[in-house]
Amino acid sequence: MLIFSRLLQFTAVIVVFGCGAFRVYGLGGDTAGAFPGALAVFDAWFGRVTLVAAIVALLSALTLLLAVTANMAGSAAVALDPDTISAVLFDTSFGRVWCWHLLFAVLLIGACLAPLSRGRMTAILVLSLLLLISLGWIGHAAMDQGAAKLGHELNQMVHLLAAALWLGGLAPLAWFLGQARHRSSVDWISLARDVLPRFSHIGYAAVALLAATGAINTLLLVGSFEALVGTAYGRLLGLKILLFSVMVVLALINRFRLLPRLRREPQPSAPIAALARSVLFEQALGFAVLAVVSVLGTWPPAIHDH
Repeated sequence: MLIFSRLLQFTAVIVVFGCGAFRVYGLGGDTAGAFPGALAVFDAWFGRVTLVAAIVALLSALTLLLAVTANMAGSAAVALDPDTISAVLFDTSFGRVWCWHLLFAVLLIGACLAPLSRGRMTAILVLSLLLLISLGWIGHAAMDQGAAKLGHELNQMVHLLAAALWLGGLAPLAWFLGQARHRSSVDWISLARDVLPRFSHIGYAAVALLAATGAINTLLLVGSFEALVGTAYGRLLGLKILLFSVMVVLALINRFRLLPRLRREPQPSAPIAALARSVLFEQALGFAVLAVVSVLGTWPPAIHDH
């Protein structure tokens, strides 16, 4: 339950923030005026997806609280005990962070239910960002003390932000490619040609930040190559690094092989279909990465075992 709740929590929060950020950098500015019909269709999809993801974020945050309570108490029987839950919420560092996290999740659902407006978009983006960075205040990063704790938490926050920009942005990107593929209209194809380079530019920064912050996390939680290959935690982290590397290779193929084909071919149905398949595969790999992260967060770091 702890692992599954963590997986749902990471996925839901990353999707909400990634979609909100995509709406700003991918469809803001001149794009909003040039393709009003396509943007209206996207905003309707965006509203449905963010509302469902926000509800999943709240429900998984509640089940995660119950799982952590049972884990701390050493018994699943006390997971629903009000006194024990209260003690976890108000007498532990996790609980104090989680009180704010639950508040952000409730407010996010309210923002998703509000009428469509610029203020609603801003609220969704800000609240999902707060949900995202608060995940960096718990787990292994919270185990350190003093300046080391602050540095670890800041590094984890940047790591989560970069992951959400890339993995979360894949969801609206896949939706756009699907629309361009099935509608086959000039507007949708032109919009896809405009949006894809913007996502690529954000992707460059996100991948660089993920690699840098991931390397720092590896040093902090693993410490040495011997621990990386000689402990279960290290080997599972190695699987995460491998999955990340495959995602980067796919992203490079999309950027330097498929995107130029989309730009130059007058009938780009083939490159759009190839891009759509590649993005879906990237999403599957990203979900696998989140699954690995959900397990790693429940294990003691390799640097301790080693």
